[in-house]
Amino acid sequence: MAIEDNPIAYYSSLPYPNQRTVHMLSGRRFSLDSNKQYKMPAELFNVIKDDPVKLGEMATKFIENHQSLQVPRLLTLYRYYIGDNDIHYWNSEKPESRADNRIASGFAHFITSIKTGYRFGNPIKFQYNDDLETSETDEDTLNDLINKFNSKNDESYHEKIMGKNLSIMGRAYELMYVRENTNDVSLRPVDPVNAFVVYDSSMEQHSLFGVYYYNVNFNEQDYWYTVIYTDTNIFIYKPTSSFDGQLTLSDNQEHNFGSVPLTEYINNDERMGDWEYKLDTIDSIDKSKSEMANSQEDFSNAMLMITGDIDVPKTPWVGADGQPLTDKDGNIIYRNTPEVNTRQSKIWLKPALVKNGVNDSGQVIQPTASYLTKELNTDGWKLYIDALNMEIHKDTNTPDTSDANFASNASGVAMSYKLWGNDQERANQESLYTRGLMRRLRLLGNYWQALGSIQNADMVENINPIYTPNMPKNDADIMQTVTALVNTGKISDQTIREQIEPVTGVSNDAEQQRIDEQNEKIKKNNPFNNVFTRKPDESQDDNGDNTDDSNPDEVDNDEIDEKPSD
Repeated sequence: MAIEDNPIAYYSSLPYPNQRTVHMLSGRRFSLDSNKQYKMPAELFNVIKDDPVKLGEMATKFIENHQSLQVPRLLTLYRYYIGDNDIHYWNSEKPESRADNRIASGFAHFITSIKTGYRFGNPIKFQYNDDLETSETDEDTLNDLINKFNSKNDESYHEKIMGKNLSIMGRAYELMYVRENTNDVSLRPVDPVNAFVVYDSSMEQHSLFGVYYYNVNFNEQDYWYTVIYTDTNIFIYKPTSSFDGQLTLSDNQEHNFGSVPLTEYINNDERMGDWEYKLDTIDSIDKSKSEMANSQEDFSNAMLMITGDIDVPKTPWVGADGQPLTDKDGNIIYRNTPEVNTRQSKIWLKPALVKNGVNDSGQVIQPTASYLTKELNTDGWKLYIDALNMEIHKDTNTPDTSDANFASNASGVAMSYKLWGNDQERANQESLYTRGLMRRLRLLGNYWQALGSIQNADMVENINPIYTPNMPKNDADIMQTVTALVNTGKISDQTIREQIEPVTGVSNDAEQQRIDEQNEKIKKNNPFNNVFTRKPDESQDDNGDNTDDSNPDEVDNDEIDEKPSD
């Protein structure tokens, strides 16, 4: 089974971690090598670059390291995202008679959903800037190519998948390839569990090669596929029975992307997810909620403690045949204490007479019945849980929508301050994401130039990605701001249309086209245009200038010069 077909089933089939073997909050989770980038000297790579056998041997070493050190971390983070937290595997060492509930919180999924929607909920706009000298035809051609590429590859949804992987695992990969028997470029997100890029050791960190390997289980047999991408070739190897099997070349293809077509995006310089450093806090919440559930269940199953006598007939001992047991004299043997049926709604108690000696008249003990439980500090538990929840929201810069102060009628300034921390983080992440987008565009530019679709691949440097945060919008505030801009009389119509796009949902170009079509329709439906057909004035050129030499207000100097003097 391929990981991209059903990631949840794929991850759940892996033997990590084993059932109830995790000691929660017991120290470091991952090794320091579980999240490092792979590098090697460029001069060593150039020696084996064109040798599929040696290149495969080098890639296998990186794959072994990736599987042993990096994949466990990535799988753990993905488990938390789908709600399979470590609480499910907690070795609590509770006896069988005690409640052992496992309640996992959904903080990981909540934070990823909020941040991904905030960053990529609105489509990215690819705007052309005239920084380089290009003709208007070249600009239109490039814009059309980018629009068709984005449409065919569902670019808007692709960015959301990339953003989700960044939020969960701190890194994301996308693969660019040409569809079979076509010249169309395809774009696909690749799970970080199945891919990595090896860089050179220079300050620029150029991509030397990328590896995409994945597993397919068919008829209870594993098939591991491996593909290596360099800046010029694609090496496809035959499937092996294990991820570290010896690679044998199956196909060698050239590509025209000009660089390694596997691109790595990073969430931050540390390549960490949005909530990875709060895993301990998430585990603390899970343990606290689970223990409270255990206390509640243990309270329901509490032991009944009775002092005194029970006013019920004595119950005889019963043998295997269902008949009362008797002693050697034939007398029925009764239980020392009466049998208590806890399912009955009533228990009849009577005072007990206790004698301390033969001559003691005895002392009457009043009966009691109560459950043996320990007191639950619900107020302290709630205070502890609320403090942990607040800490997660604060440290991850995620707004708490359940907060009473997070009201829908709050002013725009108040909302901005609540999202201020998230906006600072978003600004840094957009800068890092733009690096990946520009690399994508450069790969496309190289391919389109090789194909002859554009004249110069450097044209893509004019494209500027524009991000629009997806946040609750206040149409009244937007229209108030737009009205103030219109009243200044110094703002162009195009700028106004761009400002009201969040309200109308119509882009500037689409709105301009609608206006042109509407004006044309009005012009055609105007009855005066049909009655009085205006004939074009042949005495005017295209600029509306009068070219009739017979204008009496104009004097031809040449005629004056040619006229004889008196």
